[in-house]
Amino acid sequence: IALGLNGGCCFAYAVLFGFMQPKLLEMYGMEPDFASWQKSDAWVVMAQIMRIVGAFEFLVAFLYVHYIAFPEKHASGLRLGVMQYVLLALVSGYRVFVEQVSAKHKAVAMKSLCIQSFFLITSLVGAKYAPKATGKKKMR
Repeated sequence: IALGLNGGCCFAYAVLFGFMQPKLLEMYGMEPDFASWQKSDAWVVMAQIMRIVGAFEFLVAFLYVHYIAFPEKHASGLRLGVMQYVLLALVSGYRVFVEQVSAKHKAVAMKSLCIQSFFLITSLVGAKYAPKATGKKKMR
């Protein structure tokens, strides 16, 4: 279940970052002004960065879903989730608790932190109860 949840979350973010940047910004309470933004070189760079993040989210989503078919890899896949969501939560936590930002931007970071914390806990619990790999690795 945890691998499927992580895969679904990453796939949703892959679509949002890759193809639906305006919707992603709206979901986080931002009112995108694309008429003026698209005239800026900064937006062109930002859109490209968002697409790259989308590509990596798709890659991770694929890995999570791929691991479902291999019970001996469930724990490995969920350790990936722990690493992913710890790193993301650290970034969001820094923005919420350390960085000096407006209340609006702090709320956006807090929303991210809540989502990331949910999936971090899901990954930790899933990894604890994942089937244990059997046998030793063969050296080639």
